[in-house]
Amino acid sequence: MATSSPLPSVDLRGSTVVVVGASRGLGRQYAADLARAGANLVLTGRGEEVVSVAQAIRDRGGAAVAVQCDIRDPAPFVDAALSEYGGIDGLVVNAGIVRDRSFAKMTAEEWSDVVDVHLGGSFACARAVWGPMTDRGRGSIVLTTSGAGMHGAFGQANYAAAKGGIIGLMKTLAIEGERLGIRANAIAPMALTEMTDGVFSERMKERLQPDQISPFLLPLLDPRSTRTGEIVECGGGWGAQMRWQRSAGDRAAAADFGPDFDLPRTTADSLGAALGDPRTMYRMT
Repeated sequence: MATSSPLPSVDLRGSTVVVVGASRGLGRQYAADLARAGANLVLTGRGEEVVSVAQAIRDRGGAAVAVQCDIRDPAPFVDAALSEYGGIDGLVVNAGIVRDRSFAKMTAEEWSDVVDVHLGGSFACARAVWGPMTDRGRGSIVLTTSGAGMHGAFGQANYAAAKGGIIGLMKTLAIEGERLGIRANAIAPMALTEMTDGVFSERMKERLQPDQISPFLLPLLDPRSTRTGEIVECGGGWGAQMRWQRSAGDRAAAADFGPDFDLPRTTADSLGAALGDPRTMYRMT
């Protein structure tokens, strides 16, 4: 797949990266760009398309194997990675579905299907690589969230809830993985895919191309990186780190919480604010 956006100088030679949902769209683009960076790839998808994606990478001199499996059944890709390359250094979870409908009309099945695939699948994949990464004493997990997960979106209560849950999962993986050498981050991509084709305007389709996301993804997989617990929002060649911001607060039950803000980073910051402990307050400057 041709790539027009320049990639950062990330050397992934010797690293094994699993891309879940590599058959098309962003996942396919990730696979092509990770191969350019020298990674050994394990590509997954439910259909046969992932086989041709892996073959195209091998035809260009890259290393890639394809595994047909569901995001909620990750054992086959773990087995393939260990048998083919001897370990797993990176995981990118990209697969997902949508079942858009206004909340009043959404069925329980539409809710559970989307939450199960996005949040349940992210849990299953991260859990599957946790042991192999722990054995190696290193690893990078990149989950996929979205603006809907951070801000909500009409007709996407299921999708927004799942993507919001992924942020909480990622934050916890970053905390628990620190002592094990495992980093966890989330990427919130804005790009034209099959999922966004029906909602993007023509201007958005032209400006937000899949190849513009990889320059922000690859650095998160760089073994030299120390980034963890971060949300990276990106699209159209632009990227930014998202973070929580909280008003300074007030002991009185008033609607106005004051003009000042701080940046909470942990649950201890929440407890400290409630207890009036200034040591946990990270003031904005």
